[in-house]
Amino acid sequence: MNVFLTIITRTTLVVALILVLAAGVVTIAPKFSQMSGLAQQRNELLRRIDFKGHEIKVLKDKQQRFKTDPEFVERVARMNRRVRPGELVFVFDAEPVR
Repeated sequence: MNVFLTIITRTTLVVALILVLAAGVVTIAPKFSQMSGLAQQRNELLRRIDFKGHEIKVLKDKQQRFKTDPEFVERVARMNRRVRPGELVFVFDAEPVR
């Protein structure tokens, strides 16, 4: 009788251990997948933040040049077809390619 009780106890413990391990795997697998997706999303957001930071730096540099460099201001104005009072502007259209 004592041997029979020992076999049942060991079998029950093994089954319980297998169930706990299976439940752990079933619970952890989706969380691991979710963590991987969130890591990718984080990396993408960090990349976008770096890109926007670079854009801000370029715009601040241009803003500083507008404040300090009159030649830059004139060049940008001319590129946008702005003129000084009294100037005459000639605009030549490119000939169509044949």
